[in-house]
Amino acid sequence: MSILKNFYRKNKAKVESVSKTKCKIDNISKYNLHRKKTKMLKQNSDDETSVKKEFKSEPRKIAIVSGKGGIGKTTLAINLGYLLNKEFKMDNVVVDCNMTTPHLGVNLGLYNVDITLNHILKDESRAEEGIFEHNTGVKVIPSSLKLTDLSEVDMFKLPEKLDDLNINVILDSAPGLGREGLAAISAADEILFVTQPYTTAVVDLYRCRKVAEKLDKKIIGIVVNNRKNKNHELTNDEIEKITEIPVISSIPYDMEIERALVKKLPLSFYNPKAKSNDALYSLASTIAGFEIKRKKTFFENLLNSFRRTV
Repeated sequence: MSILKNFYRKNKAKVESVSKTKCKIDNISKYNLHRKKTKMLKQNSDDETSVKKEFKSEPRKIAIVSGKGGIGKTTLAINLGYLLNKEFKMDNVVVDCNMTTPHLGVNLGLYNVDITLNHILKDESRAEEGIFEHNTGVKVIPSSLKLTDLSEVDMFKLPEKLDDLNINVILDSAPGLGREGLAAISAADEILFVTQPYTTAVVDLYRCRKVAEKLDKKIIGIVVNNRKNKNHELTNDEIEKITEIPVISSIPYDMEIERALVKKLPLSFYNPKAKSNDALYSLASTIAGFEIKRKKTFFENLLNSFRRTV
């Protein structure tokens, strides 16, 4: 101990000098770190502002695509259309591009519509005339349920017809890479892939991705639908390795989605408290470029407060 005291007395000036220098370096480091964080926050804020401006000036065309049927594309398209319009103020129309087996109108209770996508593609009506607004605010262009309306339809007129719309467009694609699926991909600027956590549902996305890239489309990512968190399901990492596409969202299996479908309503409208709403809000935030969280009910907030105190 005495050796340390003697050393300090002899080198007091040097020690204090080093200590003061270290203090200055620490303060400079903290200042630089603060500046960096402030700069990043400002940049993120500017990016969000530019995204919001972009939505107002340049409508987007997003195709919801899957490798096989029965994955949940139409349900996702309806729920995204509803949330983006109601919560994110992103005016949009959902278009049923699955003309041979159309479900978009059926899922919203629209069975007999005067003007459909079939009429638009046959030059019998203009695209804006085919927009039907559901009582929940979801805007759609359904396809016809009549077999006779399939004749003389040219799906590859879809891009030029959609260019006439001054509104954001969500394309509910037919599954796979048939004529209708390719037309939806061709008409879109961006692709959102949908799958379920099983090999048969995932493998075809690799080929769909190759086609989208060849057509120079921007890939948003993959939504994994009906996730039950069972051992036999593919993990998100495994899905990304197979497809070489990032997974951006997992929507849990939720019986309330099925109940909402029976009622012909978007999930958030039918039951705002449903567990999968959080995932849908998060996905809509990713697409919009800025975050809006689901508003919790009074009882949810009360329950959360109780849990924090326990």
